[in-house]
Amino acid sequence: MWENVRNYFIFIGLAMVAKNILLAGSLAFVLVGCTSITTMTPAQFSQLSPTQIPFSGSWSGEAGASMAVLKLNRQGSGMLCMDDRKEAMSYKVKLVDNVLYSDQGIKFNVKALNPSHAKIHVSLLGIGATLDLNKDDSLNNVTPRCKQLLTGV
Repeated sequence: MWENVRNYFIFIGLAMVAKNILLAGSLAFVLVGCTSITTMTPAQFSQLSPTQIPFSGSWSGEAGASMAVLKLNRQGSGMLCMDDRKEAMSYKVKLVDNVLYSDQGIKFNVKALNPSHAKIHVSLLGIGATLDLNKDDSLNNVTPRCKQLLTGV
């Protein structure tokens, strides 16, 4: 249990650090020139062409002490929300082949994605976390903050 708690705090801390690093790094990459898709800036996100999938929906689950929910449409676009019950972070995402790219430059590797299950992995600064999510179209297992961010209500 303590290992999961430790991993959770590391993941949340890294996500916040990565957000600040990405903002500063984006400026540096713009000054240097072109960047590859693996070091994508938020501006490049809008240029991505997502991979279409034969289903759509929402998948939710626990990630350490926080809750996560992924919502995708058939065009391969959607949102990812993570809530540690102190702060909710949401990202617009696009699925390109087996990778979810966020509008904040974070890359999530998709290990499994089917109508009933989604498993995505993120690695920030050498430390990784896997989100194991189950189908939840009614958003029953989602925190109120993530539900609000996903539905706009």
